[in-house]
Amino acid sequence: MNWISNLVLKYFYIGNFQYAPGSLSSLFAALVWFFIPDSMLFKLLFLLIHLLMGFYFCYLFYSTRPIDKDPSFIVIDEVVGMMISLYLAPKIFSAYLMAFILFRFFDILKPSIIDRAQYVNYGIGIMLDDIISGFLSLLIVYGIFY
Repeated sequence: MNWISNLVLKYFYIGNFQYAPGSLSSLFAALVWFFIPDSMLFKLLFLLIHLLMGFYFCYLFYSTRPIDKDPSFIVIDEVVGMMISLYLAPKIFSAYLMAFILFRFFDILKPSIIDRAQYVNYGIGIMLDDIISGFLSLLIVYGIFY
């Protein structure tokens, strides 16, 4: 992997942390998301850029190492999933905390369809399970706070 792939897949090298790189990157994503302007268009553009970069670099990673389904050092998927779960959340601590806890719950336990999604080939599964976890968290947080 070149340095750009490492930068994106490990999300500024947070994936190099030995303990809980997924949780740390989710926490970092929540912090970054908090400081993004409240414009829905800007948020969508920011999310889409991360989403496209994630799919592209996960595909490149998978094409060179198809045996590694979802290595823990790849955390761009957690970043995107966390951003999705916060997309409609109000900028209050309780909403961010709930989104974080729900997202990590779904991402770690991987109930039902989330578990099956991670086995999609070509690097898509690396991103897909976290995208679904993010959407489920988004629905719950939105339902509670709105």
